[in-house]
Amino acid sequence: MICYDDYWWVLKVKTGHELKAVSDLESFGVQSYTPIIEVVRNWSDRKRKIQTPLMPRYVFVKLTPNEERIVFGCKSVLGYMHIHGLRAKVWPKEIKKLQQYCNNIHYASQTDRGTHIKAPVLGVDAEVINVKNGVCYLVSDCGRYKIQFKLAS
Repeated sequence: MICYDDYWWVLKVKTGHELKAVSDLESFGVQSYTPIIEVVRNWSDRKRKIQTPLMPRYVFVKLTPNEERIVFGCKSVLGYMHIHGLRAKVWPKEIKKLQQYCNNIHYASQTDRGTHIKAPVLGVDAEVINVKNGVCYLVSDCGRYKIQFKLAS
């Protein structure tokens, strides 16, 4: 039997309100999460690192049946995401993989050609086949996945 505490619900929020929604929901006592990554933005006069949501307009929440309606107390929340008429749910292992991806930083010194590393998100062992212009190209040991990701500067 599936326990309510085993999975996370997906909420749709207003554009650009992901972090505000997370802080509001946490002030209500609701466990919430939105994956955040750091990107470099270029303007005409400067470059700057900013934090941006990995999945814009979505926030994950962990709720009990009694807390289902509390999310609507947050002005940023538009509603639950539905797939085929049912509320979308995400398993904890998928949330963990998102957290690992957002916190996982690979540097060029760790990614020499031919070395084996644990690939981001997939969690499989992969061999580095090329590093070019700050992007690392991998192929999984089973040959099934081709992976690419940006290296930290």
